Amino acid sequence: MKKYFLNTLCMLAATTGALAQTPASTYTVEANEAVKRELNFNDMRDFEDARKGFIATVDTPAIMTDDGQMSYTLAGWDFLKADAPHTANPSLWRQSQLNAINGLFEVIPGKVYQVRGFDIANMSFVRTDSGWVIIDVTTTDAAAKAGYDLVKKYIGDFPVKAVIFTHPHGDHYGGIEAIRQGAPNKDFEIIAPEGFMEAAQSENVLAGVAMTRRATYMYGLQIAPSPEGFIGTGLGQTTSRGSKGIAQPTDLISHTGEKRTIDGLEMEFIYAPESEAPVEIMIWFPQLKAFCTAEDMTHNMHNLLTLRGAKVRNGLLWSKHIDEAIKRYGDDVEVSFSSHHWPTWGNERIVGYWEAQRDMYRYMHDQTLHMANRGLTPNEIAEEINLPESLDTLFNCRGYYGTLSHNVKSQYQMYFGWFDGNPANLNPLPPKELGQKYVEAIGGADKVLEIARKAYDNGEYRWTATLLNNLVFADPDNREARTLLADTYTQLGYQAESGPWRNFYLTGAKDLTEQNPNPYVSSLINDRVISQMDTDMLLDFCAIQISGEKAAGKEAVINLRFSDTGEETVLILKNGVLNHRLDRHETEADTNMELSKMDFVGLFFGSADPQELQKAGKLTLTGDIAAIETLRSCVEEAIPDFNIVIP
Repeated sequence: MKKYFLNTLCMLAATTGALAQTPASTYTVEANEAVKRELNFNDMRDFEDARKGFIATVDTPAIMTDDGQMSYTLAGWDFLKADAPHTANPSLWRQSQLNAINGLFEVIPGKVYQVRGFDIANMSFVRTDSGWVIIDVTTTDAAAKAGYDLVKKYIGDFPVKAVIFTHPHGDHYGGIEAIRQGAPNKDFEIIAPEGFMEAAQSENVLAGVAMTRRATYMYGLQIAPSPEGFIGTGLGQTTSRGSKGIAQPTDLISHTGEKRTIDGLEMEFIYAPESEAPVEIMIWFPQLKAFCTAEDMTHNMHNLLTLRGAKVRNGLLWSKHIDEAIKRYGDDVEVSFSSHHWPTWGNERIVGYWEAQRDMYRYMHDQTLHMANRGLTPNEIAEEINLPESLDTLFNCRGYYGTLSHNVKSQYQMYFGWFDGNPANLNPLPPKELGQKYVEAIGGADKVLEIARKAYDNGEYRWTATLLNNLVFADPDNREARTLLADTYTQLGYQAESGPWRNFYLTGAKDLTEQNPNPYVSSLINDRVISQMDTDMLLDFCAIQISGEKAAGKEAVINLRFSDTGEETVLILKNGVLNHRLDRHETEADTNMELSKMDFVGLFFGSADPQELQKAGKLTLTGDIAAIETLRSCVEEAIPDFNIVIP
């Protein structure tokens, strides 16, 4: 298997670097000062809620992995204790201050606890008669273990009766092995929404390499925490690093109103597909008058299309799922907690918060269609639309993670696709050729630079970025253009209220100016994850590794049997694609082979040799071995650190 699938995540100290400390321009200073005038920064209720019930945190400056590497910095966020500098949007700075509050917190005395600030996501512990139901387990084993150890130290080491995965994003299931290893029992249920494994694998595996590369921009994984650099993602500070896994659910929730009682703890579920994730569940605890919103209600505007890449989320359905929660539990709820951010207490405050979240997602959906039906295109809608003041002035509706701009474009995409209807945009030139034509039309590189510098000096950063992006793609070796474009991205980053927007801009600036930026290598797909894949998904994953160009004109039919699972399939290489048929063998196949699933993975990706596997008794082969070599010759390694801001 190729090395990038086997590597663990690069550690923070190895993958991040300090940006050149470009000062905030006068235009950026004024833009950020204007934010201070627009919002009520004297409202401290979120800080009170985020600190309420604090019990303890770890006594180390960072969460560490078992092999001594840094998984998640704690002391690294100390700079956020100061007032917002000119190099950061004060609203995003405030959100990051809240997200940096970390440790173990009591949400409901003796009943509900949360670990927050050890990862981008929370881990929640709900007491049963004699144990725990744990809701979501963070991104990595290191973060999950650190939080679980705090719970055992300060609350008690009780049996785990169930783990709930609220949805199939890696920051909610990745630390499951640490829970398995740390729990006094191993026989707990794993509850998840129906479709969990399919969604987790299709999003995080089939598109995993490209998504992870884009995630390095979205989550600021190449830039160091500092007032001029990385200050958080809005949804949380950042993801923890290190080993991670996944587990097959033992109990699936498929519709709203389903109930479970685990060791005396009653739960009722809202099944919320096509909301924040392809499938998601929220949880009502009637005995506690508490509701877990999962990630469908958080203290910010979420993404209707995440910038790392994902399937578009349906704002209309999202709002309807929230309204279902209000209808069912709004009269009774007293505590609202989620998989990110801090809880909210008190019925009146909770219902107002939920209603604002509901209306925000519906507003973006409905107004996008309203404007599209009047002829506006995605970019025009993004410029025209504004949230009503009743929502826009609420901190929990601010665009710290998603933004109004890219969310409305996503709703347009959901209905109409990528094409805005203008034939000029039907078959545009690719970026490099467009850049060359653009520069030529303006009068050459020097002229473009002259216009761009004037635009920069006037604070017209969006126009400057357009000019210089074309020049850089036309002439990527033009250092003056790259430096000025990096400065432009830096100013746009300093002004951004969205953590992902800031991170995209500042990471782009870093990649433009550094000769050899440290690549971030994906470990989203590793042996532990692959071992949990069903065979159909595994073979689909293998098929996307085939180079159509290398496979052109080549054919092979291979009967395959996995010795450890007993599953049989046939692989058919033809017309540049690799098809498979489960539970079937071809009588006239080129070869027949039997080996374990993981040995097949090694064989396919080139880390295992068929002759060596045969000698070790791990591979039984009949027929023409050349068919295997034909298949292997068509595999092309993905590029996990491909260029984004340069061609």
